[in-house]
Amino acid sequence: MVSVVALTQAMDFANPPKIGAVIRGTAPVSSLSYHDDGVHLFVTSEGDSRLRLVNCDSGTSEKPATKFEREGIRMAEKTHHDLCVIYTGKGTKEQPPAQRHAVHYLSLHDNKILRNFSGHTGEITNISMSPVDDTFLTSSADKTVKLWTLEKAGCVAELHLPPMAESKPYACFDGTGLVFGVAVSLGERSDEHAIHLYDARNYKGGPFSEMKVSQSSVEAAIQGKGIAPDVASTLSKGKWNSMSFNKSGDQILIGAETGLGIVLNGYEGTVDSVLLSEGAASLSDAAAFTGCFTPEDRTILGGNQDGTITCW
Repeated sequence: MVSVVALTQAMDFANPPKIGAVIRGTAPVSSLSYHDDGVHLFVTSEGDSRLRLVNCDSGTSEKPATKFEREGIRMAEKTHHDLCVIYTGKGTKEQPPAQRHAVHYLSLHDNKILRNFSGHTGEITNISMSPVDDTFLTSSADKTVKLWTLEKAGCVAELHLPPMAESKPYACFDGTGLVFGVAVSLGERSDEHAIHLYDARNYKGGPFSEMKVSQSSVEAAIQGKGIAPDVASTLSKGKWNSMSFNKSGDQILIGAETGLGIVLNGYEGTVDSVLLSEGAASLSDAAAFTGCFTPEDRTILGGNQDGTITCW
C-alpha cells in the first residue's frame, strides 16, 4: 500500500508493485487520509476506536495507536499540519445529538483537542479539507452540508437540502479548492441523483452547475459491460456512499453500496464508465465501493473484500 502511493507517477500498473510494508491492526480500516507531504498516513479503525499515524517513508507506525475510549472514532481527515487531524466519532447515548455528531480538531503531537465543531444532529457522512486553506466541509444524515474554518468553532455557512432529497448527502472539495460539490439522491419517484457544484469563493450565489444522473443511464452503462439486465438494475439502485474529484476536475468518482463505482464527466454529469468491485457482478458479498484516482489521473484504485486492489 505504501509503495503504491509513493511511486504512482512513475509506476506501470501492468507490472503490479510489491508490498512495501504491512501495518497490522485488530479491526478493519474505516478511513485513510494522506497528508499532502506524502509521508504521513492517518488510518482510522472504527471497530477498535483507534487512529494510527503511519510513516510512509519507513513503512512503520510512528507511535502507538491513539485509542478513543469514550466516544470512538469513525473517520479522520488530514489538515495542513502534518500532526493534526479533524475527526468524528460515534459519541455516547447520553450526549445531545449536536455533541454526539461533532467534529474534533486533534493534535497528535500532544494528543490534545484544539477545537470542537458542533452543529450536526445526524451522523456525518464525509469530511473534506480544502487543499488551499483552513476551511473544511462536512455532510450529514441530518440533510445539511456545513462549511467551517479551523480558526473558529461556529460554521461559516450551512446548506439545507430540499425536502425531495432522500438520501444522505456527500460533499467534497475538488483538487484546486476553488470548487466543491454536493451529491444527493432525489428520491425513489425521481430515479435521479443530483450533483451541484459551487464556487468556494462565492457559494452564497448558489450552484453554478446542477447536474442530474439518472438510474437508467447508470443501468445502461452496466449492461454495456455485459452484465445481465436484472443484475444491472439492482446494482444501479445502490445508494451512493462516496464522492471525489480527480486532480484536473474533469471527472467525478462516485461509490455505491452495491460495490459499484461510477465515473462521471465533471462538466456535464454524464456517465463516462462504471467499475465493479470483486463480487459485485454476481451480487454476492461485494462491499461498498471504495476507490480513488491516482495523482496523475490515469488510474483508479479500488479495494476488494478479499484484500486485493483492482486497478482500472
